[in-house]
Amino acid sequence: MHRILLSSFFVLWAALSGAQEFRAGPLLGAHFSQVDGDFYSGYNKVGLTVGGFVSRPIADRWELQLDIAYVQKGSREAPNPDKGKYDDYKMSLNYIQFPLVARYRYKQFSGEAGVSVAALLSSEEEQDGSPISDNPNATPVPFKDVEWATVLGLNYHINERLRINLRWLYSINRIRIPYDGDIPAYDPKNHWLSRKPGQYSNNLVVSAYYSINRLL
Repeated sequence: MHRILLSSFFVLWAALSGAQEFRAGPLLGAHFSQVDGDFYSGYNKVGLTVGGFVSRPIADRWELQLDIAYVQKGSREAPNPDKGKYDDYKMSLNYIQFPLVARYRYKQFSGEAGVSVAALLSSEEEQDGSPISDNPNATPVPFKDVEWATVLGLNYHINERLRINLRWLYSINRIRIPYDGDIPAYDPKNHWLSRKPGQYSNNLVVSAYYSINRLL
């Protein structure tokens, strides 16, 4: 599945970059994430997003863009005894992600919406500094290999080459189904009533995009 997914999006990325009119360049940003469906809240897991993008105009003021990025996300709860918080929990998920968005520009601003698909590269989960997999009382379920997500974003164009992007991504499918055990990584009541119980990725991303190629 990983190979088919990666191959398909690399072909699409190559097709866009081979178009007669295109923009392309690097992207770099920070990923602030949480997981809906655990006991913790807040965009406390901070990670890196780094990669490249290619885009091309499809109509007046409209542009289609595809990114290829390595992203770090998950969930984080740090102990804070002053506030009565003693849990030390960390979920680290590393993906290669392919957001595809349509963008509409008005003056120095542009809005975008689309869908993203990501392939899981690695996962790690810790409680009090120790891997949960080492805990004999925990029965964790593996994370899903593929994550689909909705994408909403806003851009501020500093100039024709550089722009700042703010995105919100929320997973469409569960990144993991419920499991039992002594580790409070799953809260059976903390999920959207209209959705299946489980864990869903919830992310805010702030990135800088720089166009090496100008529109031809």
